[in-house]
Amino acid sequence: MRPADVIGFGAFFAFVVAGLIVHALRGIARQQAGTRIRARVAGVRDESKAALAERDASLQEQLLHPKRRLADQDAIFAVITGWHERVRTVSGPGGVRAIYLIALASFIASIIGTAFAPVGALLRVLACIAIPVLLVRWAYHWQIARFRNRFLAVFPDTIDLIIRAVRAGIPVVQAICVAGVESEEPVRTTFRAMGDALLVGADLKEVLEQAAARLRLADFSFFSVCLVLQRETGGNLGDTLENLAGIVRMRRDIRAKSKALTAEGRLASKMIAAVPFALMGFIYIANRPYLDTLTHTRAGHKILTLAAVLLTIGLWSINKISNLDTSR
Repeated sequence: MRPADVIGFGAFFAFVVAGLIVHALRGIARQQAGTRIRARVAGVRDESKAALAERDASLQEQLLHPKRRLADQDAIFAVITGWHERVRTVSGPGGVRAIYLIALASFIASIIGTAFAPVGALLRVLACIAIPVLLVRWAYHWQIARFRNRFLAVFPDTIDLIIRAVRAGIPVVQAICVAGVESEEPVRTTFRAMGDALLVGADLKEVLEQAAARLRLADFSFFSVCLVLQRETGGNLGDTLENLAGIVRMRRDIRAKSKALTAEGRLASKMIAAVPFALMGFIYIANRPYLDTLTHTRAGHKILTLAAVLLTIGLWSINKISNLDTSR
């Protein structure tokens, strides 16, 4: 690959990444509190009650069925929009900007690294595409996992707070508002948004369903079902939530125990995966011509590609076997 081709290839993807960043920034600007409040006030003034009810139903349908909403958008931005909304839910605008910066930095680093590496043109193109995609995917799942762990670590204490408030005679709506003030992050932000919606007249069932659709956590879905069923059928809400808090803590302990039991296998797999890279680096420093068969021949390129694919499949299989995810 000539230097002009590398520069042109890099410029094309730089423009693409810049366009995605601009698109994300415009979405962030539309989600600002002032913009949303002005749009809401204008809608209340201009629309009738029937139109407002229809719009609320459409919004709820979109929140509860995000895939259906994405199908109505352009195919190019459908996946990016869903990914963008998920990242905003778990980490806010800062997480979106961080992922875009990781994508841009990894793409530039892959272009620079492959330009000096003695590999073929096909491997250069594949590396420039695969490295940013893999790093972005890793950052995306890391943010989701971090949010999930932080949320589930605080969530049982928040349920206990609501239990004490309910047993003291405070209504459920007010108890949720109190949890939005007294809880720790990131539970505080979720319950504050729910409390604000309830205080302006939103229905409790709709608010809980929308929050559950945004978070995508089984433990919070259990909490939503408990509140909705108690509202429709009655019963002792304090005892129900107390049992739920015990279940949430038990699930959290199971996840921690499974992680501890599989720690040795996961660490061994990472060490074994690092051995080929360390060995090739040592040979590259000690006896560089010894690697010419792999780096300068077509058969060597095929061997490296096959080894990378098999190593990726092996690490993915070990991660799936050792990861007991009960939070969905």
